[in-house]
Amino acid sequence: MRRDPRLVRLSEEHHHGLVFALRLERELPGADGQALAGLYADLVRFWARGLLPHFHAETECLLARLLRHTSPEDGRVTRLQRDHLAMEALVARMRDAGGDGERREALAAFGETLRAHIRWEERDLFEALQETLTPSELDAAGREIEERLPKTTRAPWAEV
Repeated sequence: MRRDPRLVRLSEEHHHGLVFALRLERELPGADGQALAGLYADLVRFWARGLLPHFHAETECLLARLLRHTSPEDGRVTRLQRDHLAMEALVARMRDAGGDGERREALAAFGETLRAHIRWEERDLFEALQETLTPSELDAAGREIEERLPKTTRAPWAEV
């Protein structure tokens, strides 16, 4: 199914997430302490500038509307919440890491979790939303998403 234009903004941001996950997969294995610190710093910027606003938009603009059509125990609802919380926990683990090894492991897990989460959202959640939400709900969600997410062509982890 083609992506509804009102959800395209989130899909564009998913592209940045997949690029970052691929970067972690490629760079982490050979990263020395300095490179590891750089990856972690980029993750912190990505978290603050990209993922947190994105997660809030998904929850407040999409999940809140999906709950009109399903129960809080619906697997799509619980998966979205569980995945977002798992990534928040990995960021906290990185902040609290006692050494490079623990931070490296958390960064690797974060990349894997992010990639799986994005693929699930694109293949399953967004398809279900497009089939379930009414046109007026999708219109309202699209407007709110555009209002909440900053317009930028730069990757959210790039220096300002």
